[in-house]
Amino acid sequence: DKAGNQDFNDEQKPFIAYNSELQLPEKKNGSIGIDQQAAEVGFFGLRLNCKEVHNIVSRHLDALAEKFEKAVENSGKSNFVNRKRVSLLDNSNGTDMVMRRENVESSMKVSRRSLNPDLDQSKALINVGKRQQLILNRAERAKTKGSGWFHLPATEVTEKMRNDLKIIQMRSVLNPRQFYKKNDLKILPKYFQVGTVTQTVSNTFKEQKATKTKSIVDELLEDESFQKFNKKKYSEVIQRKDEYKSYKKKKGN
Repeated sequence: DKAGNQDFNDEQKPFIAYNSELQLPEKKNGSIGIDQQAAEVGFFGLRLNCKEVHNIVSRHLDALAEKFEKAVENSGKSNFVNRKRVSLLDNSNGTDMVMRRENVESSMKVSRRSLNPDLDQSKALINVGKRQQLILNRAERAKTKGSGWFHLPATEVTEKMRNDLKIIQMRSVLNPRQFYKKNDLKILPKYFQVGTVTQTVSNTFKEQKATKTKSIVDELLEDESFQKFNKKKYSEVIQRKDEYKSYKKKKGN
């Protein structure tokens, strides 16, 4: 092909002939044969024999196949095995046995079942629905006034306590000389708390006993100024009624 063997400048290149006998290396004593060279493969600069690699891979595959067959056979069997006891306790009086007995007794004393015998009979927590939980929360909040009032409780009202609350609401009438703030409620309050006055060490036992059971009504009845004021108001009311009766009689005549 004279046209194909040209440069870019359309210049003809000279023809070169190669001799195969000159290019092939000469065989030396102990050199590798052609069949053996064909069986070898170059791998990362190493020359490996294909037959040896095939034999090693086949051996590994056979071992994996045996393991797989054993795993399939064992999959149908149960994994639970009857275990043997590690140690058998006897009734010997050795030091080791005494220490074991003491440890067992001490652990049984501290156990929850010994501290609380009814532990097995205790019931679990009740599962409450969302609506029922809202009702329970509302009832729980109604027990106190709230955090704004320092969780003032809804105290149970007795007859004695009811009389004291009525007198407190009437304090502006009972003592007109003193200014009191107007009551917010016309009914008795729901949330309130009663405090106790602690006596000093100087007070005797008889004075403490005498003042221990006194209520607000008892204290007012013992107050002389209140008695005078009460009698004065009572006489004014009676006088007003008598005047009204006499006025009606005169008007009727």
